[in-house]
Parts: sequence; C-alpha cells; structure tokens
Amino acid sequence: MPQNHAPFSQYIDVQCSQCSERIGFNVAICPQCHAGQGLEALAGIDPNVHIKNQTLTIWFGLLFGVFGLHQFYLGHYVKGSMYLVFCWTLVPMIVGWVDAARTFSMSSFKFNQRYSRHVALIN
Repeated sequence: MPQNHAPFSQYIDVQCSQCSERIGFNVAICPQCHAGQGLEALAGIDPNVHIKNQTLTIWFGLLFGVFGLHQFYLGHYVKGSMYLVFCWTLVPMIVGWVDAARTFSMSSFKFNQRYSRHVALIN
C-alpha cells in the first residue's frame, strides 16, 4: 500500500459563496469571481485593501524620517526618494517630525481613508 503524505484537506472541495464554483478547501479568494472565502468573507474584510498602521507610520516618521521611510511605507515613492536624496542636509529629519506630528493629530478614520488603498487583481 503506497503511503500518501499529503494533507487530507487538499482533497476537499467546497463551493464559492458568490459564484458556486468548486474551489479547494484552503483557497482564500475564488479564482473565478475573486470573492473572499472563509473567515475573511464572514468578517466582511476585503482582501484587496491594504490597510496601513498609523502608529507604525508615526514611529517611522520620528525615527527614520530623515530617510523618508514613512513615505515609502505609505506608498509615496517619489516623496520618499526626495527625502533620501536630501538626507545629508537633515532638513528631511525636521519634515519627518512634522509629518509624524500631523499623522498623530489625524483621526484613525481619516488616516485609513487617506492611506488605505484598494489593490487591483491582475488576471
């Protein structure tokens, strides 16, 4: 008798909650309709939205603002590059502190509204 070391869950198929397509048990997003499966679908979380952490952004601005790390984290690559180019002047450090203060004073709703982004799926 041949031994099979594959987990049993790979042989289980379930139906997509949106389009009823047969998909694997461990699939998080339906390949047919791109609907979230499992706990993500039950919680109402869209797996295509990348949420940024406000506290982490503040710390990046305070500690590594001279290099523009907070701008790179938020997806502002051109601004982050400008911080990096002029880091020898220490002006980006002061601007990073100002950015951290602005982010600190911003409500979490406004922060998520401004910096969370929807990522398009590529087929």
